[in-house]
Amino acid sequence: MNPTKAAAILALIVSIGSAGYLVYQATAVKAKYETDVADYEHCMSGRQAATANWEYVQSEIELLTTQHKYQEAIDFQKKHAGERPLFIGECGQFLDMQPPIYARPAGIAVVGLIASLALFGAAKPKT
Repeated sequence: MNPTKAAAILALIVSIGSAGYLVYQATAVKAKYETDVADYEHCMSGRQAATANWEYVQSEIELLTTQHKYQEAIDFQKKHAGERPLFIGECGQFLDMQPPIYARPAGIAVVGLIASLALFGAAKPKT
């Protein structure tokens, strides 16, 4: 086999492989990334809501205590005792959070396609 044709076939295979990897990044990796980001944002908003609620409970207890309404403060504290947020771990600690990579496989696919076309002789001047 002609070495030029073999190099052209190899460049075409690399180009097709890169295009396949680009499709994989655009479908599977992008979907997982978007899911991970949504899960992280959901976790953070839940934490912020729970923290804000607990700060309200604490401030209300302090207000009742400063007004010398001790029994009301105790009753309010008992009523909201189960609302104390217990956070275990950080949001997103087990998430991959890697965005899809488009530039490198797209560049390799384009360069591989151009190289294979050049090696196959598509750019030869007609004599």
